[in-house]
Amino acid sequence: MSAGQPPVPQRPASLIESRPMTESPLVKRLLWSGLLAGTGALASIVAARLAALIWTRVFGEEPPE
Repeated sequence: MSAGQPPVPQRPASLIESRPMTESPLVKRLLWSGLLAGTGALASIVAARLAALIWTRVFGEEPPE
């Protein structure tokens, strides 16, 4: 800074600049819950399709609803 110039005011750190969001325990818990829900839903869909495929091959008909 050169002489005669006023100091640059410091602005408060924003939420993004304060620390990475992945360091927050709350954000980590929310990310974990979302990941768990997503993988659980995907596993459920895959399991239902696999069970329907097995049922169809074993009994030769569509599975009951």
